[in-house]
Amino acid sequence: MKKVLVLGAGYAGLRACKRLAKSKQDLEVTLVDRTPYHYDATQLYRVAAGSIPAAKIMFRIPDLISPKIKFIQDEVQVINGEQNTVTMAEHGEIGYDYLFNGLGFEPETFNTPGAATDGLQISNIENSTRDAEALQTALEQYAQTKDPKFLRVVTVGGGFTSIELIGELVHMVPKWAKQYGFKRDDFQITCIAPNFLGMFNEKQATYAKRYLEKKGVQFILGVTVNEVTDDGVFYGDDNQFIEAARVFWTAGVKGSDVIAASGYEEHRNRVLVNDDMSLTAYPNQYLIGDVSAVKEPQSGRVYPTTAQISIYEASNAVANFENKLAGKPIVPFNYHSLGTVCSLGPYNAVADVALGGLSVKINGFPAAVLKNIIFKRSSYELSGLKMMLQS
Repeated sequence: MKKVLVLGAGYAGLRACKRLAKSKQDLEVTLVDRTPYHYDATQLYRVAAGSIPAAKIMFRIPDLISPKIKFIQDEVQVINGEQNTVTMAEHGEIGYDYLFNGLGFEPETFNTPGAATDGLQISNIENSTRDAEALQTALEQYAQTKDPKFLRVVTVGGGFTSIELIGELVHMVPKWAKQYGFKRDDFQITCIAPNFLGMFNEKQATYAKRYLEKKGVQFILGVTVNEVTDDGVFYGDDNQFIEAARVFWTAGVKGSDVIAASGYEEHRNRVLVNDDMSLTAYPNQYLIGDVSAVKEPQSGRVYPTTAQISIYEASNAVANFENKLAGKPIVPFNYHSLGTVCSLGPYNAVADVALGGLSVKINGFPAAVLKNIIFKRSSYELSGLKMMLQS
C-alpha cells in the first residue's frame, strides 16, 4: 500500500483527493489542512466587503471528501524532501511515499513598508472577516464623529482581487449611506496601481474602469505605493500621500511560505514543475495550484495562478501518478482556459470566454450571470451537488 499525502484543501488539494479516491491503486490517502473547512477563495472579496457572511463560502472538509480519505487538521511547517516526511505543528513528522502539495497562496507585499501590518489582506477567511469588521468599525466611527476620513478607502493593486472588491464596495455604499447617515458621494474609493486589469484587452478594461468611475471610484494608475500607514498611503516618485481610514493591500500573491522554508528552488514561493507536475529533484512530489509554476508551451511564460488552472493541474498530476505506478507514459500538462470573468459587483462584469475555439468578449449583466454559472460549475466539479447548492 502506497502512502499518499495531500497538503492543502483548496481547489487543487480537493480535486486531487477526489481523483485519488477513485483510483484503482492500493493507496492510503491523507489530507492535511490547517482549518477544518474549505472555502471558495474566489469569493473572499465579498466577505471582505461585508456583502456576504463567511459561512456562505465555507464547507466542512469531511463533508467534501470521500470516506476513503483520512483528514488531519494541522499546520504544515516544513517539507523534508530527502526524508519523505512533512513536519506538522502538532502531529510532528508524517511520512509519505508520494506527496501532492497544494498549499495555496499568501499575499505578496514586495517588502513595501507597512503593507503587511497596516494593509488589509484578502487571502483567507480570517483576514477577510477582519476586513469586514474593520470597515464596519470605520462606518460606526463616522456615524459618531461625522469625520469624513472614515469614509475613505484605498485599494492597492489593479488586478482581479482589487477590482472585484471595488465593485462589491460600490454596491454596498447605498446601503451604508442610508444606515450611517451620509451621501453616497461622500464615500471615497481610490485605487492605486501600476496597471489596470492587464488580463483583458484595452476595450474591456476601459469598460470596467469607466463603469467604476461613474460610481465615484478614483484611479491613480502608472504608479506604485511606497508605504502603507495606519491612516493612508504614500505613493509615486514624489511620495504623495492619500489619507484613508482603511487600506486594502491587493497588489499580488505568492505561494505558501512553506516552500521557501523547505529549501526548494523557487521564485515568489512557486516551483517550476515538469510536464507531469512532478519535480526533477523529488520525482515522488507533485506540486499543484499556487505553489507550482507551469510554463505555457508556446510563449514559455508561466501561467498565472487561478482556481481554474489549479483544478486542471491536480487532475493531470493524479493521472500521471497513476500512470507512473502502472508503468505507463506520462500525459503532458495541456491547458486550455475556459475564459476569464471579473466581477464589477453583483450585476455587472467583464468576461473573455472560450466558445467554439473563439475568444468571446461579454460585458455587463450577461457577464455577471456567466460568472455565477462558472462558480456553480466549479463547486460541483470539486465536491458535487451539496457544495453547489450551498454556494
